[in-house]
Order: sequence, then C-alpha cells, then structure tokens
Amino acid sequence: MKKFLVILCLCFPLHLYSQGWSLDYSLGYGTYQLDDVKKKQDRMIQFDNLGLKVTDRFPGYITHSFAIGYMLGNHHFGGNFSYLTTGGRLHRSDYSGSYTVDMMINGYRIGTFYRNYINTGFSPLQIYLQISEGLMSTDLLIEEKVSIYNESAEESITLQGIGIFVEPTIGVKYRITDRLLFAIGCGYQADIFGELKYSGHSTSNVAHWNGLRLYGGLILFFPQQ
Repeated sequence: MKKFLVILCLCFPLHLYSQGWSLDYSLGYGTYQLDDVKKKQDRMIQFDNLGLKVTDRFPGYITHSFAIGYMLGNHHFGGNFSYLTTGGRLHRSDYSGSYTVDMMINGYRIGTFYRNYINTGFSPLQIYLQISEGLMSTDLLIEEKVSIYNESAEESITLQGIGIFVEPTIGVKYRITDRLLFAIGCGYQADIFGELKYSGHSTSNVAHWNGLRLYGGLILFFPQQ
C-alpha cells in the first residue's frame, strides 16, 4: 500500500499537467536555397552588361516562429506561423554615379504541426520529433536605383507566389517550471510549387526556400486540470 501511494503521488503531478494549451515563440536561423531567384540575379548581370557586381546573395538569416497548440500526454499538435527574410544586391559606382539593384524577399509560412515527445528518463527533459506542413507565401521586391551626377531615378516591381512546404524537425524540450518550457530544434524545409507571378501573370521563376532550420524558444503551457 505504501509503495502504491508513493507511485500515485509521483504520477499525479504528471497526470495533472499532461494536457493543456500552449503558446510558443521561437527565434531561429535559416539557410535558403532559392535557386531560381539567384539565377534571376545572375541573368540581370549578364543582360545589363553594366559591370554590376554581387554584394549580397541571399544569405541565411534570422527567422521568427509562433505556434498555438494543444498538449495531450506525449502528443503536441496545433497551428504555426513563421516569417523568413533575406535579400540580394547588385551594385556599381564610379565618379559619375551609381546603379543598384536590390532584391528583397520575404516568406510567410502558415500551417500545422504534430510533435511527439520521447521520455529520456530525466523527467524535465524530453526529445521530440515533429512534422510541419502548410502554405508558403513569398513576396519578392526588386528595386532599381540609378544616380548620375545630380539626377536619380527609381523603379520597382513585386513578384508573388504561393507554394507548399514540409519540414521534419528533431529537438529537445526542457521543463523550467510547470508552465514554462524551453525548446531547441533542428529541421529541414522542403518546398514544392511556389511559382512567382507578376501582376497575376506567370513567370519562369519559383521560390523554393529549401534549407536548414534552427530553432530556440519558450513555450507557455496552460494546463487543464
């Protein structure tokens, strides 16, 4: 009987906080393939023939992710949203003026996730496996700026597209308190579709944000008793 009471007391807090709502924010880092967008930058160098040089070529950059979910035992599922951004620049300048082409690209992910926690034997720490999928919306802003002596001119166009993403992730979760958790993870995003359009018309470019994703953030947990 004493052993049963001890086990019951140990298990009761786990049962008490085994289900409830969660609110998650993660600051991360992503690398981006964006092959077609990079080829477009290359074509601008070749066709303009103005001696433009690449000064930025869509480097990896910080990401922001938000999620709202529901935990039920070792299962965790819900919806998430992420913001990704990077850019490229072509530039040339001399005594008479300068010519700059900026290509700023923003990505907005909205989708669902399912996460399964694996016990490690050390109760505050769990390993998790996650799969996310949903829609990937892209805005590519291309701005050209020319300055010659005291004269200047600017022109810009925006390309937009929507694709589908899938991202498997592995990570760990650490329980700081009953209501506050810390999580880190590493995943890989793969995209399909994502054709970029100009004013609703098709182009030869697609935006594939394929690449590594690193995450670190906090989870607020609201238990249901």
